[in-house]
Amino acid sequence: MPDDILSAEEQCGFRVDESDVLLVRTVQLHRRNMEGPVNFQQVGDTACQAAGLPLFYERGIVRIGTDTTNDVTPSGYPSLTNPIHQVGLVVMGLRILDRANLEDLAQKCRELNRWEFMTIISPLPLRNATGSPINPHRSVLKQFA
Repeated sequence: MPDDILSAEEQCGFRVDESDVLLVRTVQLHRRNMEGPVNFQQVGDTACQAAGLPLFYERGIVRIGTDTTNDVTPSGYPSLTNPIHQVGLVVMGLRILDRANLEDLAQKCRELNRWEFMTIISPLPLRNATGSPINPHRSVLKQFA
């Protein structure tokens, strides 16, 4: 929810602003690694709520990424199954990273008590495609400090 993002900004001493990438760790991947896979169509999926879209737009955030699909399941909207994708991507031009592994990054951020950093994301130049796999190099985390 937007209040969670605002609270994290205050608590960690950063502000997500124009041209920033917002990475949200829901702990869902960590939980899966510890407890095993779950069927999210049956139990629901956590992610950013569609209520955050106005904040993303007002702040000029260019990309969001979570360790989930970025859309809460069920969405809570009868005509929108994936509002972050359907509104954020299609209407706002928001770029989205689905199912990002943020575990190592979160650990490094905690160790350094540092929540802002540069990120480089290079998708493959695929033709007639709407998405691309990306693979940031692990050595970047080593140089993070």
